[in-house]
Amino acid sequence: MAVKMGVAIVSTDVREYIQQVRMLDEAGVAMIGSGDSQALYHEQFIRCALSAEHTQRARVGTWITNPVMRHPAVTAAAIATVDDLAPGRAFLGVGTGDSTVYNAGLKPATLKTLERFINTVRELHQNGVSEWEGNPCYLTWADRRIPIGMAVSGPKAMRMAGRLADIVWVCFGIQEEEIRIAKEYLAEGAKEAGRSVDDIDVWWMVQFNVAESREAALEPLIAGLATSGHIIFRYGLDGKAVPPEHQQGANDLARLYQPLKHFGNSDLPGQLGLTDYLADRLAIVGNTEEVIQRIKTLESQGVDKLFFYTALPDKQRLFNQLAEEVLPAIS
Repeated sequence: MAVKMGVAIVSTDVREYIQQVRMLDEAGVAMIGSGDSQALYHEQFIRCALSAEHTQRARVGTWITNPVMRHPAVTAAAIATVDDLAPGRAFLGVGTGDSTVYNAGLKPATLKTLERFINTVRELHQNGVSEWEGNPCYLTWADRRIPIGMAVSGPKAMRMAGRLADIVWVCFGIQEEEIRIAKEYLAEGAKEAGRSVDDIDVWWMVQFNVAESREAALEPLIAGLATSGHIIFRYGLDGKAVPPEHQQGANDLARLYQPLKHFGNSDLPGQLGLTDYLADRLAIVGNTEEVIQRIKTLESQGVDKLFFYTALPDKQRLFNQLAEEVLPAIS
């Protein structure tokens, strides 16, 4: 069985973005996501459309949008337009909201609101009519089902995703115990809906880098580890498999994290003694051989779809290594 990899690209250089999207598609990356954070980088659905136009095989879509910043009818029309550009390859990734809402002075949505948002978008795509916040809304031209995915990091969200989502991106951890726990949460939700985890397209979120050593690969990812840790820990630690010796640090990370920096919180893991813990929990780092071996170990544990985002200054170097060294060895 081959391992699939997906990438979310964050960029404020449109020409660079197009170049990288083309290269990743040609290399065999299976999924290309576009982040949603208007304070930090370019408009999401424009980048989704560019991805659709400049790829032939990869699935393309939002990673991640939310119910706070966009009305579901607007979202439904936007992703259906992307699907017109890339028929059958579009996906809508949704979550409760992170930097995009914090940096607009707003708060993330509740899971109940997110569920209603997903249902409204689905009804608009398939029936052309739905309801949002007590008012009718319409989409007269889509007439299709577009896969909707959830990015999840806690027990409640994973159970909801198991029940509701077509795609799930699990931002929880890739150690054996964390994989087991996450699968249990997804299975519990799936059972409620009369299906199994096998009916869901499950991807595992990682921080990813290749360099001459683990230390060199890890150093530029520390801010990203802070971001992932913040997402996992911000609503508490219950059911999240945090060892007792790291619980205070995890709570402090959630409290001290600054959304406007997003990828600029690189000082926090070291200050809180969390760097190695977060790296072991969330990262695939090292030289080419070490990275390939880690991916193959994960595949043996049933983790065969990996998704990462990168804010590295030199993304092209990493994408070249992914295309030339890593993907040929795991595909």
